[in-house]
Amino acid sequence: MPPMKVLIVMQHINFFRNLETVVRELDARGHEVVVLHGTRLDSEKSRAKLQRKRETMVFMGRGIEVAQAEVAGVTVGYRPEPDERWHQQLRLGRQVINRAIYLRKGHPSPHRVVDGLERRLPRMLQRLFTLRATRALLRHRSTLAAWRRLEVVGRPSRRVRALLEEIRPDVVLVSPTVWPKEPVEADYLRAARSLRIPTIGYLNSWDNLTSKGTIHVLPDVYVVWNDALAQEAVEIHDVPRDLIRITGAAHLDRFFELEPTTTREEICRRMGAAPELPYVVYLCSSRTLISTELAVAESLADAMAKRFGSGAPTLMVRPHPTNPGPWQDYERPGIVVYPKQGDQADSPESWQEYYDQLSGAACVFGLNTTAFLESVVAHRPCLTIVADEFYDTQGRTGHFRHLLAANFLEIARDADEVAERVASILAGADEKASGRRFFTEWFLRPCGIERPATLEVVDTIERMMPSRRSAASATNDSAPELAPLVRKDVR
Repeated sequence: MPPMKVLIVMQHINFFRNLETVVRELDARGHEVVVLHGTRLDSEKSRAKLQRKRETMVFMGRGIEVAQAEVAGVTVGYRPEPDERWHQQLRLGRQVINRAIYLRKGHPSPHRVVDGLERRLPRMLQRLFTLRATRALLRHRSTLAAWRRLEVVGRPSRRVRALLEEIRPDVVLVSPTVWPKEPVEADYLRAARSLRIPTIGYLNSWDNLTSKGTIHVLPDVYVVWNDALAQEAVEIHDVPRDLIRITGAAHLDRFFELEPTTTREEICRRMGAAPELPYVVYLCSSRTLISTELAVAESLADAMAKRFGSGAPTLMVRPHPTNPGPWQDYERPGIVVYPKQGDQADSPESWQEYYDQLSGAACVFGLNTTAFLESVVAHRPCLTIVADEFYDTQGRTGHFRHLLAANFLEIARDADEVAERVASILAGADEKASGRRFFTEWFLRPCGIERPATLEVVDTIERMMPSRRSAASATNDSAPELAPLVRKDVR
């Protein structure tokens, strides 16, 4: 395979976490990688804003900084947005189509995220969604098909096309393709297609297809983790099945390789828990699902204190990285919050610390969280409560059904039943071990449990390589105006 240049376009600097192992593998195979993200870092105001965010989200930009320091073949810069008036109007149309997807009969999350989508629309368009005739038109599949034709026949952004002509990539990978807030990913797909550059759409996470927007410009290939997400792409977003490639969850490859770095006792001391007691990790959900979980955690701590007495396991709360606020100054006997500000594993050190925390736990508890996926890889029993009070968090989301389908969650009706199940686990029972194995094989590594998903993704990218590089690419492999951004863009 001759060296190739891969352009990766992502919505936000923190999405690098989902592609870090892919970038590293591309570099290891001798390919050049250009990463453009949508986080402005080229002005004092932008950097000040990022610094304020870092005060509550310690992970902001960390992973990409580490990769820049360690991976020689990566160039990082800002992802410009189209500035033409036509594309501003196009963006409004995309937002309408994003909202329209949730009108489809049988959508697994028909009400969960529509309020946020509608708030971005002008009031006149919001009123249109209250009309029965409008709703009937927009939910029809022919409407999305017509919109896609409009996207393809329309003029590509001159600004984006000029950037691609400057970089001269052999392949353009866009992630996550369905982000609703700033739907500019379609502009990069459209511009790349106009230049006959092969394109790949890359799904960031398991909830994206049921909780974000839709795909406005179809790429040449669409990468998803597994058959369940492929089905969502086909049924909800009208992606032709022959465009879809299944690879597994590449960013979890790190977890498959890890082992604890120290003893459980030392892990407990590091996190502020009593080493002589077992602990249960409470994995918090994002603030878009539930604003605070203080009451749930306290009810669990009370139930375990009642069940175990003075030997009750410590409840170790791991705040969601986007919602550490409720836990900042929280203190209560029997509950430890670690890390205080939450964290998003996106660097070798943060992945290892996360793995250590899970590996020393007796089990984990959560309502609806991506952290269940990491817990399965770390071989921890997973507990939840399914009850009417959590229906908004679970039943009204499209992705929670995948957890139920795999049958690896120990489901309780209330906190007291959770405490009983913890007691059973501490006594040696692990009734859902086979379910975790099935979930791993079905959802996380469908190409083979021993086969890193990263290799599948990079193989897919390499298969997109044109049989012969374009003359423009062959004569100029550098990006002279972009190169100065390396090592300067992220601080």
